[in-house]
Amino acid sequence: MHKNNLNQPTTSEPFSWVRIYQAANGLEANIIKGLLHTAGIQCQLQGELLQGALGEIPFEQTGVDILVYALKERHAQEILVNYRQVKQSAPDWVCPSCSELNGPTFEICWSCRTVKNDESE
Repeated sequence: MHKNNLNQPTTSEPFSWVRIYQAANGLEANIIKGLLHTAGIQCQLQGELLQGALGEIPFEQTGVDILVYALKERHAQEILVNYRQVKQSAPDWVCPSCSELNGPTFEICWSCRTVKNDESE
């Protein structure tokens, strides 16, 4: 981080990686990664391999960090706000084809790839 003439920290370098979210698990991290990728935002996942050590290391250390370039942080945060709102407000739904329970952020059944429709509960 650079300092200006007043010894105040300036904003981070535009191409440095900044953490925008810590996902509870690899599945959530990859959902968010897909949302960011769709919006044209490059991201990295850190700690995804720690999921396999669950039980050997404390649970709070197995989260997956999502990082984006500082230049894209504001846009990524807007996407995360929308993700959190959908996650909180939308219920899980049951696939009409295979009866698998899917999270609210899934538009396609993760098990059989059937597209969610209005009749899915």
